[in-house]
Amino acid sequence: MRSGTGRRIIDVARGALRTVSALMLLGIVGINGANVFGRYILDSPLSWGEESMVFLQIIAVFVVLPAVTWDGAHVRMDLLAGSLPLKLRRMLEMLADLSSLAVAVLIVYATVPIVLRLIEFDQRSDALEIPVAIPQGVVPLGFALTAVALIARELSGKAAEAAKSMHH
Repeated sequence: MRSGTGRRIIDVARGALRTVSALMLLGIVGINGANVFGRYILDSPLSWGEESMVFLQIIAVFVVLPAVTWDGAHVRMDLLAGSLPLKLRRMLEMLADLSSLAVAVLIVYATVPIVLRLIEFDQRSDALEIPVAIPQGVVPLGFALTAVALIARELSGKAAEAAKSMHH
């Protein structure tokens, strides 16, 4: 796959993940508004409102994680890194990506068995009565996609570009 084609695919995937996350956040706002109206105007809040907002927030965060990772837009301490020589900055960028990859793989490894157990027991949420494996499954999915984003970031040269663009 050519670099330009790969970047276009990543850009489309990034946009889709951001859109899904934004829709989840808009859903939270809508449910919260309806819940406030129901509670204070109708004296009848939504019984499933709080639970659905928590689930939507989980989905929003973990779905957008690969896009944030690709962009290198995590909260980071790079004040010192910006003043280092380019080769050292690049090594730090690579070390940060490799560390993040190790954490992502560890989280996938630790959470997949939990999600499989939730599926096996058909555990359901209290208010919505949906399988708890759905929102919980977004955690390993988000970190698996993040691992892919980290690998693609390194292989495509995106991480090297980030190291070059740091101010010094």
